[in-house]
Amino acid sequence: MELDILKSYLINNYKNNCDNTDISLYHDKVSLYLTKFSLYYDKLIEWNCKFNLTAITDFQEVQIKHFIDSILPNDLLDKCNNICDIGCGAGFPSIPLAILNPDKKFTLVDSVNKKISFINYIIELLDLQNVTAIHSRVEDFAKNNFQAFDACVARALAGMPTLAEYTLPLIKKDGLLLAYKGKNYGEELEQCSKILGILKGKLQDVKQYDLIGEEKRYVLTIQKIGDCPKKYPRNGNKPRLQPILG
Repeated sequence: MELDILKSYLINNYKNNCDNTDISLYHDKVSLYLTKFSLYYDKLIEWNCKFNLTAITDFQEVQIKHFIDSILPNDLLDKCNNICDIGCGAGFPSIPLAILNPDKKFTLVDSVNKKISFINYIIELLDLQNVTAIHSRVEDFAKNNFQAFDACVARALAGMPTLAEYTLPLIKKDGLLLAYKGKNYGEELEQCSKILGILKGKLQDVKQYDLIGEEKRYVLTIQKIGDCPKKYPRNGNKPRLQPILG
């Protein structure tokens, strides 16, 4: 099966970055991307029968709600070279982003070992030399990688207060958190002003994307404006069980 929806998206959204001399080269790149995405889809469905990696399995829905959704804010990572994905699950958004950005390094972290096993399989299958997968709780990973990344990306992981505490300690000063959110993102922002202040995060932008039909995706860009205390994120699953609100 051809990934026609994804192919159309890639061509229509990136062709403006090409001049007439390299448009054919870009189409060659798209063909390479689609080959990797097709393999990714096949193995996602195959492994999902054993490990329940995703509730979305329909061919067209995966193209839209996993692949395209993951790469919507690709341009926002333009100046970021070392990117972390906390709670990566089946690899969204980082595997699609890594396919499009072989020059950027992606570190994927999840506490569920079977998901990391799947990611490692995909890394080898797609020859993604720019991707590393790590089995760890985020609290432990953050202690050993304090302010080590240019950016973090997070999709369907947690509410903003929890997400901010998990990710901002990993991000360098002037780095970015890209948080993928739905239409109720405003409520989450109201709840996370206190933890953003503690961890030196500042809302830079909210970008709206058209996903499918009337469905929208919102990507919140949080900039790290200073150094945060090293005691965060708190241990004992406190960011999730006892989020700092206000």
